[in-house]
Amino acid sequence: MSKEQIFDICYRLIDELTVLKGFIQLNKMNSKIDHSILISQEVEILEKTINELVEQLLMID
Repeated sequence: MSKEQIFDICYRLIDELTVLKGFIQLNKMNSKIDHSILISQEVEILEKTINELVEQLLMID
């Protein structure tokens, strides 16, 4: 795995965290709308991306 691939995955993680933070902020601002399903989906995406990064890093050796 190249540095570029690792950076790409890290940038995806940052993007996903930004989206997740946005949903949490919306939830705080507008408590009438339940964003828990969207937040749950974003957490799943984040989990998959982290697992992908771990697998790729393990393959470096």
